[in-house]
Amino acid sequence: MSAEISSAPLVQHPRSRFAVVLCWVVILGLAGTIVYGNARAGESPGAQRVMNRERARMFGMLVVQMMSLQKDAAGASSLVQQRLSTLIGQMEADARTVEDRIRIVILTGESLGVDAALQKLSVISPAALSGEASQDVRSIETIYSDGASGRLTTPEKDALVRRHGYIGRLALAHGVPADQEPRKTLQTEAFWFTVRLSIVGIGLMVVVGVSVAAFILGCVWLVKGRLKRTYVPGDGYGSAFLEAFALYLVLFVGLGLLLRYFGSVSLQWNWLALAIIPVIWGWTILRGTSSAERRQAFGWHRGRGFLREIGAGLGGYLAGIVVIAIGCVITLLLVRVTGVQASSPIVQELNGGPWHLVGLYAMACIFAPFIEETMFRGLLFHHLRQRWSWLVTGLMVSVIFAVLHPQGWVAVPALTAIAMVLSALREWRGSLIAPMAAHACNNFLVLTLALLFLR
Repeated sequence: MSAEISSAPLVQHPRSRFAVVLCWVVILGLAGTIVYGNARAGESPGAQRVMNRERARMFGMLVVQMMSLQKDAAGASSLVQQRLSTLIGQMEADARTVEDRIRIVILTGESLGVDAALQKLSVISPAALSGEASQDVRSIETIYSDGASGRLTTPEKDALVRRHGYIGRLALAHGVPADQEPRKTLQTEAFWFTVRLSIVGIGLMVVVGVSVAAFILGCVWLVKGRLKRTYVPGDGYGSAFLEAFALYLVLFVGLGLLLRYFGSVSLQWNWLALAIIPVIWGWTILRGTSSAERRQAFGWHRGRGFLREIGAGLGGYLAGIVVIAIGCVITLLLVRVTGVQASSPIVQELNGGPWHLVGLYAMACIFAPFIEETMFRGLLFHHLRQRWSWLVTGLMVSVIFAVLHPQGWVAVPALTAIAMVLSALREWRGSLIAPMAAHACNNFLVLTLALLFLR
């Protein structure tokens, strides 16, 4: 990145109304198409099945650990039973498919007893059962009727595990003593899952506490004038940078469609999108912008110093966790009310060897922060900021940023909150180093948590 740019007014360029309208038609049209595609993908049986299975697996591990604690702690049975009943009740409220209800039956048998499980199994309508679901129901009835899985054939056992994962293994362990397999392995997995969950929970509480303090301190400094905005909107640059953003969007979507056509669905292929950057840079040159204007629009300068900007980005992200938490709460409420699960293609990338994981971290913490910050907090933010306040500009950029992501519409509040923090960093620091550092930090934390609990 080049040296810090001057804040002197730059040369004005004529603004083409037709070009601006055309760009917005392209941007909003592609955004609408992507939102529709993401909604369809999120509602697809495959995507929902993966998310429901992972959620049930985590609930199952909590149930196993709570039952283990109940056996080790005399007099805790009543309290544990109450908590387990509440947990299963929440799952029933969220159940949308027959597979969900079958898993609830297994968890009920594990925690509340065989009679309660068979009662829940009996209310599943036979008309709603597919061939595979009917086989699962018969297998569970056999297990609970005989008190063990001994009468099941090997294909029936394999089918139960293949369709329900950890929960299927839990059903096959019914009646097996704690010190014997497969119960012993299931309890070990549940124990370490609970340990990870406890450590992460404590860590998040500490981070939230520090974040609240940093947020309050930042507000005080802002009121006292100690936080001064470095970004300079300038006097107008026509439509060149909006055109560049629209061109990026067309090329990026086109690249995605091309890769999908050839069957290249791995996220690692997204590195090819870096080839779009020289095209975008060249377009802005052809549109008559100067090198100083491009540096200011792209945000490619070192601000007040590379390391200082990184520190500002990490500190700003820490203070911004308060805002991000609010967005996440809204997303969780939407999930709760609508039953639609937020999903991400990264879930399908979590299994792999060390080099695969290195590539995944590089994609999340280098590629995504660089290209997304350059385009959204760089070009699009810069174009809109010539006309609007930073708050309106940040909100517009953040919503577009959020809806273009594949996590689904319920994740828009959380993603918008993250993007608003990044937009505030762009306004505060001018350079994109700080937003890139914050973006990389956010992706690192999310990916690490996904690996800890979903791998």
